[in-house]
Amino acid sequence: MTDEELIKITDSMQEKLGESAGVIADDIGLLITGNANTQKALVAKDEEIKRLTSTNEKLVLANGNLLKQIPVEKSLPPQKDSEVEQPTSISLKDAFDARGNFRR
Repeated sequence: MTDEELIKITDSMQEKLGESAGVIADDIGLLITGNANTQKALVAKDEEIKRLTSTNEKLVLANGNLLKQIPVEKSLPPQKDSEVEQPTSISLKDAFDARGNFRR
């Protein structure tokens, strides 16, 4: 509802009430003020949404450009069991020297 529509409705209410309109004038004023505050908040939220949408689009574009710069490696063919090196067992005697230090 626009401000003009709200004022038009409140003026119509005041005309219909006549002399007793002064009694509820404060309530009508509160309604007008509340509507104006709500309209301002909606405009501010719309601007924030536009700003965030624009920022998001820029970030998506920048991320896409960064991903284009990452090289894609060739995938290696899977190794057969015969090609895979089997682990060898190491005894403690092979791992340590006479002084108890690790051998290299």
